[in-house]
Amino acid sequence: MLAVVFSTVDMTGEHKDKLETLYCKYRRLLFTVIRRIVSTDSDSEDILQNTFIKIAKNIKKIDDVESRETVAFLTIIAKNTAYDFLRRQALIEEVPFEETDGIIADDKAFSELLSNLEYEKIVNCIKSITSPYTEVLYLHFVRDLSVKQIAHILERKPATVKMQLVRGKKLLVKRLSEVLYG
Repeated sequence: MLAVVFSTVDMTGEHKDKLETLYCKYRRLLFTVIRRIVSTDSDSEDILQNTFIKIAKNIKKIDDVESRETVAFLTIIAKNTAYDFLRRQALIEEVPFEETDGIIADDKAFSELLSNLEYEKIVNCIKSITSPYTEVLYLHFVRDLSVKQIAHILERKPATVKMQLVRGKKLLVKRLSEVLYG
């Protein structure tokens, strides 16, 4: 695991030694903290790795490896990383297209076009659009998430998500028009 962390974060030899010491000393504690929050060992391992990447990025803030403040700092990073994981999972939890309640449109012309088509055809059109537009359209229209929420989930800037939504919507209108008008 440390090899992945070292390859991800550029560190000096002194900081690498400190991180290695922290890893050896606290990995079990942090794994236990994370495991109490998430449901599987594999997710806990992934979160532990992400936790140590965050620790590596903040290694300069750690003076004494043995101090109570260090243990508290590491525990907070582990908990926050686990909670971030859960929030992300809750927001992007896959719901089969067939089980969704409906597509929420945000403008009148688009709404009229959608109202003339069967739900299944709309979903198939969304599925047929290339990435990254499919993800953005699905999260916005099917899951009814805001641009800000989508940006957080996909780890993109809100402006990028807005542009992808505009472009994806144009593609969707084109595809839906083809389905509707042949």
